Amino acid sequence: MIRFLDVMVDALWVLGLAGLFATFSYMDWYRRPRRWRWNDTWNRPRMLVPLNLSLALFSLGLALNSVTGYRPAPWWETATWGIMTVVFLWQVVIYWREGRQRGWDEAVSPSQEGESKGEG
Repeated sequence: MIRFLDVMVDALWVLGLAGLFATFSYMDWYRRPRRWRWNDTWNRPRMLVPLNLSLALFSLGLALNSVTGYRPAPWWETATWGIMTVVFLWQVVIYWREGRQRGWDEAVSPSQEGESKGEG
């Protein structure tokens, strides 16, 4: 028998997967007139926010699916999907702030790794 809860949980990871495909499709369309390469596109908040949000939805759907499924998954699998959800949501917050402050088409600021080693 189909349960409403199962349909809603499965809808989360399907929506996340659809968002992932939509993000790549939109960014492919958006980057062509600007003549960006894919390497340039990966470093923009315009790409990173929806990408990480889609991955968070996907991970959340799988975490909930592993808890509410007919046969619940091992605890470590649920914990792994839960941790991944939190990490992707944290990245959404970071890149959202970066996009609001510096602009959605500006490259994300590089890490200060080179400066701390004296290479800068």
